[in-house]
Amino acid sequence: MLARVHATESSYRVTVRGNVSDRLASAFDGATVERGRGTTVLVCKLRDQAELYGLLNRLRDFGLDLVGLEEHA
Repeated sequence: MLARVHATESSYRVTVRGNVSDRLASAFDGATVERGRGTTVLVCKLRDQAELYGLLNRLRDFGLDLVGLEEHA
């Protein structure tokens, strides 16, 4: 019998260089967008590392420069 693993969500603050447009930000479902001076912060709740890597791949695919990544309580 396999034990079930219950995933818990973690919140992340992902900072990218530049101001991300509303249209581009809409590609990150469920993310809160905070725009600052020359950067955009996406605050996301992710279930596991697979979702985190998916988000990072999406940033790369859109040509966004990752400036910072931190787990947020």
